[in-house]
Amino acid sequence: MDSRPARAAFLEQLAVDGVPYMFGNPGTVEQGFLDELRHFPGIEYVLTLQEAVAVGMADGYARATRRPAVVQLHSGVGLGNGIGMLYQAKRGHAPLVVLVGEAGLRYDAMEAQMAADLVAMAEPVTKWATRVVDPDSTLRVLRRAFKVAGTPPYGPVLVVLPADVMDRPTREEAVPVSYPDTASAPDPQSLA
Repeated sequence: MDSRPARAAFLEQLAVDGVPYMFGNPGTVEQGFLDELRHFPGIEYVLTLQEAVAVGMADGYARATRRPAVVQLHSGVGLGNGIGMLYQAKRGHAPLVVLVGEAGLRYDAMEAQMAADLVAMAEPVTKWATRVVDPDSTLRVLRRAFKVAGTPPYGPVLVVLPADVMDRPTREEAVPVSYPDTASAPDPQSLA
């Protein structure tokens, strides 16, 4: 596998998993994703004017299709604006994969204006919340996010994507997410 920025690998993973839409309200740290997205015509970015609307649209799409939906928010402010709808998604068991961009790991000790502990903010309203800290674990984290969101009981998960990590190269391969079989009875065709 050739090396490419983690943000490109991330979009490759979404494409391999057949994600048709990404709902969002981006900020400056998501610009790299948006630039890269033009290379993935099968993924349509649905731009919203406010984060709660983005989460609500993804929630509705996930419930209608019964598949995890992807929503992208910007930093602590964007997550804060979407928290109410994330609470509703958790209560309604909507399988969402929430991607939150942030400036980067290098700003952790600076008390920057947009800095926040995004994982701690999201934990009460998600099944699982995590932060990617190494580009070579990016796709494993994303696949786990889809698996956790898309396994009963369904619910939203959050993945924080620091821009400096997403800019670094990775050779990690995009492979389809595997979901556990949660059927309570075997498929009749498999018994024949």
